[in-house]
Amino acid sequence: MGDANEAKIRISVIHIALYEPEIPGNTGNIARLAAASGSTLHLIGRLGFSLQHPDARRAGMDYWQHVPLHRHINYADFEEAMAGQRLWLFSTHATTDHWDVEFSDGDALVFGPESRGLPRELVTAAGARALRIPMWGDVRSLNIASAAAVALYEALRQTKRDHGNS
Repeated sequence: MGDANEAKIRISVIHIALYEPEIPGNTGNIARLAAASGSTLHLIGRLGFSLQHPDARRAGMDYWQHVPLHRHINYADFEEAMAGQRLWLFSTHATTDHWDVEFSDGDALVFGPESRGLPRELVTAAGARALRIPMWGDVRSLNIASAAAVALYEALRQTKRDHGNS
């Protein structure tokens, strides 16, 4: 696990950041997604569980060892560690669709806690970097692991990352 006090996080193709995640199984699934895509996982602020929770371990299976993982005390600490890299904040309150922007290597995709999403002030401050995943019908939101997968693979498609296996 990385040290939150590192001067700057090295650029990986795409970073996935979870702000105050609450459900261990979702975080485990996203860790597995990070391992499968070669992405770095950032956990920001207070977690609603221990990473040793059985649901987090089970969902992440034996892939946790392959996940570059960084813990950040708070959002400001995360922003400092990611200085110079673009942060894309995902929210149902955003108006720009995730497929209407151009992602680049080193970008970070930021998701909020399952029960309440990212704080409005962070989404507002992100301006044009606040994104939504379009949904139809009466669905209020996607599961965070599903949302992370949708967003990550759009970013990877755009950056045309060589995934290493055929």
